[in-house]
Amino acid sequence: MGRNILAICGVLMVAAVVCAAPWAKTYTLARTTVALTNEQANSVWAPVAVLWSFPGATTTTVTAARTSQGNTFLLGRMAATNTSTVIWVAEASYPFEFGDVLVLTSTDTNGAVQVIRKEP
Repeated sequence: MGRNILAICGVLMVAAVVCAAPWAKTYTLARTTVALTNEQANSVWAPVAVLWSFPGATTTTVTAARTSQGNTFLLGRMAATNTSTVIWVAEASYPFEFGDVLVLTSTDTNGAVQVIRKEP
C-alpha cells in the first residue's frame, strides 16, 4: 500500500509540473518594440522571463512593460554594456488577461527576444 501511495504522489507531481509548464516563443527584434497582446477571451498568461539576444557584444537598454485598460506600467528596465544577452525575470506573477499587452523594447534592434510564459 505504501508503494501505491508513493506512485500516486509521483504521478500527481508530474501532472502538476506538466500542467504548469511554461512555454517559450522567439521573436525577431527588427524594430525597437515587440508587443504581445493576449487576444484570447478565456485565457490568462503571465510572463516568467524575457531574454534578449544580440549577435555580438552591444550596449543597450531594455524594458518590459504592461499595458492594461489604457494604462502602461513599467515591469522592468535594464541598461547593459558590452553584452550579447540580457535577461529579465518577473519578480511576481503578472497575469495578462484579454486585451492586455506585454511591451518589450530595446535600443539595439539587431537580435531576437524570447518570451517565456505560463498560465498563472
